[in-house]
Parts: sequence; structure tokens; C-alpha cells
Amino acid sequence: MKKPRTYNLTPAKGQALLNFQGRRMPDSVDLYETEVIEEVRQKKQATLLDGEKQQELNADFRNLVIHGDCLSACAYLKSENIKVDLVYIDPPFASGANYAKKIYLRNGGKTPFDSDDTSIGEEIMYGDIWQKEDYLNWLYERLLAIRDVMSETASIYVHLDWHIGHYGKILMDEIIGEDNFRNEVIWYYPNKIPDKRKPLFTNCSDFILFYSKSDEQIFNILYRDIKPHKRAKEVKINGIKQSVRDENGNVVYAEYDKSMLDNVWNIPSLAGSSKEKHEIDYTTQKPELLLKRIIEASSNTGMIIADFFGGSGTTAKIAHDFGRRFITCDVGINAIQTSRDRLRKAGAEFDILKINDGVRLFRNPAQTTEKIFTLIDGYKNRTDLGLGEFWDGGIAGTKGAFVPVKFIGLDKKLTKQLVDVILEEIYQVEESSDDAEGVKIIYATKDLDIDQHYINAELRKSGKSTLKVDLVSLDELLGQKAEALFTPDSAEIEMKKDGKYWKVEIKRYFSSYLKSKIDEFNAKKVKKDEKEELFENGTTEEEKQKKFTPIKISKNGLELIESVQFDTILKKNVWTSNLDLEDKAGVKEKIKGVYRLTTDKFRMKIRNIAGDEIVIESADI
Repeated sequence: MKKPRTYNLTPAKGQALLNFQGRRMPDSVDLYETEVIEEVRQKKQATLLDGEKQQELNADFRNLVIHGDCLSACAYLKSENIKVDLVYIDPPFASGANYAKKIYLRNGGKTPFDSDDTSIGEEIMYGDIWQKEDYLNWLYERLLAIRDVMSETASIYVHLDWHIGHYGKILMDEIIGEDNFRNEVIWYYPNKIPDKRKPLFTNCSDFILFYSKSDEQIFNILYRDIKPHKRAKEVKINGIKQSVRDENGNVVYAEYDKSMLDNVWNIPSLAGSSKEKHEIDYTTQKPELLLKRIIEASSNTGMIIADFFGGSGTTAKIAHDFGRRFITCDVGINAIQTSRDRLRKAGAEFDILKINDGVRLFRNPAQTTEKIFTLIDGYKNRTDLGLGEFWDGGIAGTKGAFVPVKFIGLDKKLTKQLVDVILEEIYQVEESSDDAEGVKIIYATKDLDIDQHYINAELRKSGKSTLKVDLVSLDELLGQKAEALFTPDSAEIEMKKDGKYWKVEIKRYFSSYLKSKIDEFNAKKVKKDEKEELFENGTTEEEKQKKFTPIKISKNGLELIESVQFDTILKKNVWTSNLDLEDKAGVKEKIKGVYRLTTDKFRMKIRNIAGDEIVIESADI
């Protein structure tokens, strides 16, 4: 990996209002190599939902889906001199919860093993568990970077909730300026099921902080209710008129309630049964109406809308629907895949960029953190070794010996300041125990001038410890254990000439990872059945039929596949999907498995239901 370029961050606009132990004041972001890994091009553009023609503003701008961290994405935009006109972000809330997604077999619907539920378990999408100070440092740095890529007339909406939102307000006052605070939008979602275990009021709202970068911000007044007249003449109320289209495409005019929309928005959250939720099925998915209001209020057609924690791609999708340009970014591969498929279905054109920051991930940061310690031979948790909370765990040796392990999480960078903190903890370990044999520090990203030589020099300079401290990069560790962690799926593909077409068929597909998930799922279900039998006085024949039948992977394994794509252009290093050949299976669907191509030169991408992908070259079939 080449040495990244560095871009300075503009200091915060307001005075520092929030002080806490370990407060960091970042002044730069690193620009890593960025490459286009996929181009999505439509044969024809979708019609805008508001019926307007596309304006020429930013006509040459290429919509972007960026796979990488918010900081790296902002550094890329700075390098390209790209300014955004509206930002909506829905960052982690420091809620103390893990957010998971269900993994569904794609076998067309009902199954014999568990009613019509085709899930085989869950996987963590991201962990929202933080020390408060770590979260505030993390959010502050990203808000600074985002502010630097906003145009002078841009606005930003920061979506938070009661967990830490009050601190977010203070950070925004410091970064954007108290005078630039415009309002606080309350999103009220009344359909939340009350938690009867808590003798408190049920939480049924989030809040969204609304700031603008200057007094010249874009703002379009929104009205509360729209009551369209069928083929009515133009209607003016308080000087406002608006044309819309009915279900047949006919132009009608809408009459507004005289009251303007206030800052309390009553919008139902997305329940599992809703069509919008069912079609996308992403854990932290937000309603389209919520983003529609923000985008209509604070941008005009052709402007660039950015979401640096893109998730399921709702912001980008609504921006496209209403004739805006979009940038959406996320660090998790499942989020990028969900956004990509959603935008492709909506008729959008865009590039997918990959930030090459040297950080190798297992799908997303949460799963990487969960997996990393299983790769260390002899690893024990800190409680077993009697270590303090600072340490993640350690490597157990013989006769009570151990090596403490500290992982610098994916939300942090190993800096000189942090090295000093770690060294102080190392000195305490050596003072309190004769059994420590060394220390291992694992990092994802670090300052460029920190290496093993720097650590050794700092230890010698202090003279307080004789322990050997090993500095190990996450990428190096995952690279050493690649076979255990990144075992690729396999596929048997048959290609035959069929008249003027080439018939391509997936004869067999297998994933060792999904096989292990299914085995784990079966074991839990069988164990549950066995446990329930202990409490039964007698079991009827009907009850026996309801007993769990273990899942078996079919002979061809097609139920393990979520989507199939073909690239028939074969542009070097860039995937260009032939959209006519794309095959995507929803939760209650299954892929076709047989495809007819007009060429025998292609690349075939198969994505499994967990999000892992393999690419097969026709020359290798």
C-alpha cells in the first residue's frame, strides 16, 4: 500500500464546549488509494417521481457508492474538490446494542423444517457498544471531516436519539457553530410496541439535529397535508401551487393545508410486515418518507446529497427518485451490497469505489472484532487471566505465564498519545505480576511514524519495563489466518452451446461457512427439542410431526445463493454488470440457476446469502 496523502482539517468554528478525559483534537485526514470496482449503467433513466425533467446542475457528476470509512470518503471528496449540498447521517447511537441481520435460505418460500421461516440464524452487522469518550472522539473527527466537504449553502441533518444525542448537539455547536443551528426535528414513530417490563414511558422518538453552514442555506417550505384535485385548475393558497401526477400519469394540482409542516414528524417506523421493510430487510433501515422530507426541504433538483453512514441506501435512493445526485458510503460489505441492489433496481447509474486503506475486514467491523481473537492460539479472556478492563485478553502460557493482548479497535487509530497510554498500562502489569512474558498490540490503522522500532525506542527511553512488546497489524494477522477465516466458496459451472446462445448452468454450489452456520442452527434446534421433551408427560403423534427436522443442503446448493451477476464487457479491474442477466432472489424466492448468454466470454459473480462473493471467469469453466 502506498503512503497516503494527508489533508488538513479546518478547525471547529465555535469554541470548545465539551471537555472530557482523552479528548482528541484531530487536524488532518489521510487519503488512501481509491479504485472504481464496479460501474452500473442503465439503458434508460428512470422517470423522476416528481415528474420534473432532469436539470443540468451537476450533470457530469457520477453518483458514488463508496466502500470505506467516512473519514477516507471525505478525504477522497476533498482530493477531487467535490462539495456536497446536503448531508444526512444516521451514525451509531452508542446504544449499547449489537445489530444483527437474519440469514435466509433462498428456496422459494415454505420449508419443511420450520414453518415458512427460512432463516438459519443471525449475524452481527455492527456493534454499537462504546465507551462514551471513545464515541465522542470518533464522532467529532467525522463531523469535522464532513463539514469540510459541505458547500457554503449546504445543510446537515444528524440523526441521533436519547443515548448520546445531547452530547452530539454540543459537538455540532462547536463544529458548525451555535448560530448555525436551525432546528431539532422530532421523528415520532407511534407504532412501537411498549415494553411492559419497564415501568417508564416507552421511547417512541428519535431526534434529528438540523444545521446549515451559513445563512445562505437552501430551504423549501413543506406543508402538512396534500389534498389533490382531479384535473382541477391551478390552485393557489398563500401563493403556493404544486403540480403532481395521479396514478394514470395525468397532471393534477394539489391544494395544501394552510399550516406549514412543523418540527414533529409522525412517521411510522418500518415494521417487519411493511412492504418497504420486507423488500430491503436491513436492520437499521429508515422510512423513505423521512428522507423525502429532508431532501425536499433542504435541496433542489440536481444538487449532491451525501450520506456517510449509508446502511441500506435509503438516502441515495430517495435522492435519485427526486432528481438529485448522491454519494453514499459505508464500511460494511452487506450495506454496500444492499445499497447497490436497491439503487440498481431504482434505475440509478453510479460507480462503486473501494478505499484501499490496508484494513482487511471479515464482512464488517463487528464480525471482524468477534473473529479476531479466535485466530490467536492460546487466547483467553481477561477474566481468566486476572487482567484489568484495559486489556482485551491474553495468550496463556505454561505455569501461569501469559501475554496480555490489546486490540486498538477499528474505530480508532494508533497514535503517539495512545501509545503513551498503553505503555503506562504495560508498566502496571509488570509491577503487579511476575508471570507476564510480553505484550501484544494489534492495530487496524496507525500513524505512519509508529512502528516496532518506535515502540522499542519508547520502552528503552522510559526504562520502566523489560517486557517485549510486539506490534501486529490486523491485516497481517488476518493474512496469516486467511485459510481459516476467508475460505472461499466453490461452484461447479457448466457451459454449453445452445443454438445462437450459450447456456450457463450452476450445477453445484457450496459454502463451508454456511455449512457451519447450518450445523450450528441444527444443533441448537435439536438441543431445544430434547430439552422440551424432559418436561413432557406424553407426546402425541401430531406433536411428533412438529418436531424439528434438521436442515440439509440440497444437491445443487442453490438455496445458498442470493444473487448472480454477469460481466460481458470485461473492462480491466472494473466490474460492469449486464443488468439484463442479473438474477436476485428475495427472501421468499430462489435464483434461476440457468442463464442464456450471447457470448462465451464473460465473468460470473455469485453472492451467497451471507454476502460473500466469488468471481468465475468463463475461460476457467
